[in-house]
Amino acid sequence: MEKMIVVVFDNESKALEGMRALRELDREGEISVYDAQVVARDPNGAVRVVDNVDLKGFPQIFGGTVVGTLVGLLGGPIGALVGATGGALIGTVADAQEMGVTDEFVNDIKAALTPGKAAVAASIEEGQDWLAPLDIRMEEAGGVVFRRIRMYEKERQEDADAAAHRAEMEQLKVERAQARADRLAKIDARIDHLRAKFESAIERKHLNMQQRQRERDAKIKALQDKASKSEGEIRRRQEARIAELRRDYADAVAGR
Repeated sequence: MEKMIVVVFDNESKALEGMRALRELDREGEISVYDAQVVARDPNGAVRVVDNVDLKGFPQIFGGTVVGTLVGLLGGPIGALVGATGGALIGTVADAQEMGVTDEFVNDIKAALTPGKAAVAASIEEGQDWLAPLDIRMEEAGGVVFRRIRMYEKERQEDADAAAHRAEMEQLKVERAQARADRLAKIDARIDHLRAKFESAIERKHLNMQQRQRERDAKIKALQDKASKSEGEIRRRQEARIAELRRDYADAVAGR
């Protein structure tokens, strides 16, 4: 199950130790890491990305968008375009909401990430019920773990938009059949406007599904590459995660 995690540490040195532990968990097959970064809050309260972190080995499937979105949100509430240093680390409110990054989640992290502290932010795959490997390893490194399950809401939102536009068009068609001649042009213009919005909602859903398919395929390829180089229990865990990814994607598409 894909999740956003943020692990807060007392300082950058501890956070770098936490990143090494995250890498070990990924190597051992306990979790799969898709995107990760270390961030720190300076004494003046500003949040910055720690640039000297070696991310070699992580696929960074989202190009930094997921973690960058969270880093940006740590500087303000959900409701505006957000991002982080480096240009690529930028995302939108929709990215944050799909990752389960709510105001409550951000506020919890802000309260823990006080000036002088640092954190590891990552997009990972781990079991739905088996949280011990990550929690234990991060506690040993002195970290406090915050996590959120990724939410798949975009299609539902666009389905709702499309349904609302369709219903309003049907109502206008009924009204048109009984309207005076001088009202027809205005009604037709409203119907055309709603039809364009309806088609836009359908197109957004189609594009989101394509993007999700590309993400899933990239994740599966990354896991398959790791599994091909692993043996025994580690390989079994990675292959089980591939199967879970396929199931989660199918359930999301089906709206379950």
